[in-house]
Amino acid sequence: MSDLDTNTRDRLVSVAQGVSGACPVVGPILSEAIGQLIPNQRLDRVVSFLKTLEEDFANLQSRLDCIERNSATPEGLDILEEGMLQAARSVSKDRQKWLAAIVGSSLSSESLKYEESRKLLNLYRELADPELIWLIYISEPQTLSSPYHQKLMEQYPDVLHPASRSYGRSQEEADRSALQDGYKNTLLRLGLATLKQNSQTLEISALGRLLFRYISDGGAGKES
Repeated sequence: MSDLDTNTRDRLVSVAQGVSGACPVVGPILSEAIGQLIPNQRLDRVVSFLKTLEEDFANLQSRLDCIERNSATPEGLDILEEGMLQAARSVSKDRQKWLAAIVGSSLSSESLKYEESRKLLNLYRELADPELIWLIYISEPQTLSSPYHQKLMEQYPDVLHPASRSYGRSQEEADRSALQDGYKNTLLRLGLATLKQNSQTLEISALGRLLFRYISDGGAGKES
């Protein structure tokens, strides 16, 4: 084994131990799997993701037995592995938060819905951050002066503020308009949104609403 391989293995062990100490709820459950599943690069993002997952699990004390049971299955480990692999590529805090919600909702359910969770994780991987923001935006019916939509537009103005389509618009506005169309077309292509009848306005589909429930506060996939 080369020095590089040795250093990498040592670093993985160190990260596993660090997560176990930093995340007292989820750490002991997951630390043994980290050495096998964690990617060799961008470890800081994975640790950040696991800390977010820890915060979610800390509010689910009554479901720790479900988390432990599901995490010990091949299906649960696959969900965790996919979550960590995506976390290694997740730059924004929002993306890590939503990803942790999907994984947390999956692993804390009474009965792990593996096929459902895997499908949603695959869809999540396909979506850019602006497309996720648009999914969240259309999750509520759009009404005049809606506080829900106004808050999101203030939070993500570059993504949600309508781009100009007028004649003589700047190249910047033309580019922004093209990107917004691209974001919406991706939601349509993946079956996460539909067009309202006789309209170009997006509305969330049943599949889109399922994904939204997983990434929203409170999660989904949990039987009540």
